[in-house]
Amino acid sequence: MRRVMILAALCLAAASSARAQQAMPAPSVVVVDMTQIMHDAKAAKDIQGQIEKEMNAYSSEVSSQENNLKSLRDDLERQRTVLAPDAFNMKSQEYQQRYAALDRDVQTKRQEMQQSYSEAMTKVESAALQIIADVAKERKANMVLAKAALLYMDDAFDLTPEVTRRLDEKFPSMAVNLRRPSPATAATAASKTPPAAVQK
Repeated sequence: MRRVMILAALCLAAASSARAQQAMPAPSVVVVDMTQIMHDAKAAKDIQGQIEKEMNAYSSEVSSQENNLKSLRDDLERQRTVLAPDAFNMKSQEYQQRYAALDRDVQTKRQEMQQSYSEAMTKVESAALQIIADVAKERKANMVLAKAALLYMDDAFDLTPEVTRRLDEKFPSMAVNLRRPSPATAATAASKTPPAAVQK
């Protein structure tokens, strides 16, 4: 009796496995290169251009402030021998504070620009993913693979050009939320830092 029960259980398991295999659809695959899409998309290039323009303008501001600080430092050095020690120390501390203030402002600006860039690019990526899903559905595909994971494929499976074309039609540009420093921060920034600190 025990053998019969075991045999029946094995038969049920085999039948269940067979039904599961029959229920799975045959794979219909398409391929995308997400990196290429994010590189070629007009919206992505527009975002990059806006960020670069903002950072170049800011670099010019910082360079001007740096020159002002350099003049202040040179004046301070010339006054070293004529100022009383307490007065010289006070002016030196003021210089260091202004230098540190601009340095903090530069670091904050870089972080803000990075966040603005990431937020805008995430919007482009989300739009691209939706288009990929739409095109895959049109092609009756039930699987989308990353091109980077493949050693070889026929170009007929590649959706990358079509997705990029549709993405460009839908989003030929993308607005970037460029955060502006508060008036207090801008006023404090009349101080230090080398332009290299704001370069990419």
